[in-house]
Amino acid sequence: MHRFPSLRAWPIWALMMVMLAPPAWAEMLISPTRAAMDINNRSATLVLRNTSDGPKTYRLSWEDKRMTPEGTYEPVAEGEDWPSAAAMVRFSPRQITVGAGENQTVRLNFRPPADLAPGEYRSHLKLKVIAEESEPAGVIEMGSQDQEGIGFRLFMQMSFSVPVIVRHQVAPPQVAIENVEVVPATGDQNMSLAVTLSRQGESSSYGDLRVEMQQDANSPVELIGRRKELYLFTETDRKVVNVPLRDAAIPAGSWIRIGYEGVAEYDGRLWDERVFQSR
Repeated sequence: MHRFPSLRAWPIWALMMVMLAPPAWAEMLISPTRAAMDINNRSATLVLRNTSDGPKTYRLSWEDKRMTPEGTYEPVAEGEDWPSAAAMVRFSPRQITVGAGENQTVRLNFRPPADLAPGEYRSHLKLKVIAEESEPAGVIEMGSQDQEGIGFRLFMQMSFSVPVIVRHQVAPPQVAIENVEVVPATGDQNMSLAVTLSRQGESSSYGDLRVEMQQDANSPVELIGRRKELYLFTETDRKVVNVPLRDAAIPAGSWIRIGYEGVAEYDGRLWDERVFQSR
């Protein structure tokens, strides 16, 4: 078993090293990154691929959490009235070991109760790493025991979760591009667009926000920015999304199109688009 020193005992440089360490989930790929089901599509699968050099063991469980306006997650308070999907979705297995270079499948089944009210329900399927049975995702050496001061090895072990959504007798939402602001390039950062999306309805959206440019009538249409797999969950009526662009500046007179386009179960749906000419 790996023992970790208390965070309070870590110097600030050590905490910075942890914050800047490569994400551990890069060694465990999951596809797709979400699951959506309804009365006509009651099953889904998630495929885990271990790209690391050692086995990974995870214990699976449910957790309910909401998305904040800033795009982060926070847990739902115990006893809060929340449209949880946990009671109506079964998953197997409960614990899974994925060998190095191997794939394993998690199966989900939606079993709606007879009196299920119309609405969208969501929980997150948490895959918690069992450290005692898994190879560390990474090791960070900090200092040396042969020198004065602090020296220890930090074994990185990360867990992750994916949203599982079930919809019952609800229509797709209405999503509009409410506002677009240009964020100028600074230093080594290209320009970007701050796009405000607004959502109405009893279900969430899912899609890609694409930015395309055509410099003139004889030029090809080029993709110059994209935010993939963008959610607007039911607790989110309004969201500001920053879309980094390929270029430091857009040539004057170019036509720009911004479109929020559905993917997965919403494939082929255009939520909204804006077209304008740069000055």
